[in-house]
Amino acid sequence: MATNIAKLKSTKGAPPAAEAAPDVIAEDTRDASEPTVALQVRVPKSVFEGFSEQAGREFGFSHGAKKKFFLKIWEEYKAQNM
Repeated sequence: MATNIAKLKSTKGAPPAAEAAPDVIAEDTRDASEPTVALQVRVPKSVFEGFSEQAGREFGFSHGAKKKFFLKIWEEYKAQNM
């Protein structure tokens, strides 16, 4: 049984030019003015899944969506109760 080496070669292209690639450092919108700490709570799995789903719908299914959703809920709570 012979292996066709041509099929093993990658057909991936070159990376984009530096001028065409976005500047992810300048586009970083995270607020670094205050240090963060971990908030760990235990909730039922169904609550966690529902929270994760809603966070994804509101902020996109990406890293940081649950944090953004929690902070949104916290700001709304403070606006109503303080």
